[in-house]
Amino acid sequence: MNEKNSFLTRVLDKGTSALASYAAADLLSSHPDAKLGFAPDPFSGSKNWLEARLQEMSAAVAVGEPKIFAAQVQWADALLISRGRGNEHSRASLTCLRDVLARQLPEMVRALAAEYLDRGLNALDQDPTELSARLEPTTIESRLATRYLIALLEGDRRRAIQLILDAAGEKHTIADLYTRVLMPAQVEVGRMWHTDEINVVEEHFASATTKMVMAQLMTRARFNSSNGKTMLAAAVAGNHIDIGLQAVANFFELDGWRTVQLGADVPTADLVNSVDFFGVDILGLSASQSVQLETIRETIKAVRLAKPAGSIKILVGGFAFVGYESLPRQLGADGYAPDPASAVELGRQLVFGSARRA
Repeated sequence: MNEKNSFLTRVLDKGTSALASYAAADLLSSHPDAKLGFAPDPFSGSKNWLEARLQEMSAAVAVGEPKIFAAQVQWADALLISRGRGNEHSRASLTCLRDVLARQLPEMVRALAAEYLDRGLNALDQDPTELSARLEPTTIESRLATRYLIALLEGDRRRAIQLILDAAGEKHTIADLYTRVLMPAQVEVGRMWHTDEINVVEEHFASATTKMVMAQLMTRARFNSSNGKTMLAAAVAGNHIDIGLQAVANFFELDGWRTVQLGADVPTADLVNSVDFFGVDILGLSASQSVQLETIRETIKAVRLAKPAGSIKILVGGFAFVGYESLPRQLGADGYAPDPASAVELGRQLVFGSARRA
C-alpha cells in the first residue's frame, strides 16, 4: 500500500461517522425526496448507508482496487432498488459524499478519494447487479435444492433434513449434495435476507439447519486414509459467515486431512495460537465482504511472523474475492480457491507438490 492510500484509509476509518453525518445532512437538505427513500428515519437511514459506503471505499483504497468499490456501490444500489428505492437515491447520496470529502479531506488525498467516488458514480450508469432468484430447477440437484429451500422457508426442519438424507441414500455423493444442493440453497437464503424477503430469524433458522444437515452427512461419509497433514479453517475477525468454510473443512477431512474448524469471527491472536498448537500445515481463511480484506492481510502477516518461512501454506476464499482472484497473493496468501473441491486440489499441490494425494 503506497503512502497516499495508507493515509486516506486511516482518515476514512477514523472519520467514517462524522463524514457520513455531514453527507447525510447535505443529502436531506438538497434532496428532500430522499427522506422517502430512507424512511422511517431518514437521517439515520441515509447516514448508515453512507457509513457502509465509506467503509467499503476504505477497504478498496487499502488494496488499491477502485473496481471493488464500484462493485460494492452496484450491489448496494441493487438492494435499494429491490426495497422500492430508486437509483437516484444512490446517486444523490454519493454525490453529496463526494462534495463532503472534497471539503473535509486533507488536500493530498482529495483527488484519490474523488477517483474512487467517481468510479462508484460511473457504476450506477451500468446495468444493476442481478438480485433475482437463481435456483432454476433444470437438474435433479437444483430441483432438490428448491424443495429443500421450500422446507426451510416453511420452518419444517425435519422434512428439510430428510430430503437430503434420502438423496444421500440414493447414491448422490456427499460432495454433490454440498456443492449442488446445500450451497446453492444457502446462497438463495442470503439473497432473500439481503432483499428483505425473509427476516433474520428465518435466515438463522435456515443456516442452522444447513449446518445440521452437513454434520449428519459427514457421519455417512467414507474418508480417504489419513495423509498425516493438518488443515485449519477460520473466518477472520468480523466475518460472521462460515457455512462455506465448513464445507471446505469437510472436503479436506473427506480427503484424509485432519481438520480443525474454528468457525466465524476468529480473533487474530487466537488464530495464530491455534496454528501453532495444532501443528497446522495449511490454513484456510475466509472473508465474505470487502471490508474484511485488510483483516485478511493483517491475519496473514501475523501468521507469517509467528511461523518459519514456508512452514505453512495459506489459502483464502469467500465472496469478498469473487472476481478479484489476483488479490490473494497481494495480501500474502499462497492461493485462492472458489469452491471446496478447488481448495482441496490446491491444498494438495501446495503441500505435496501434486494434485494427487501423497
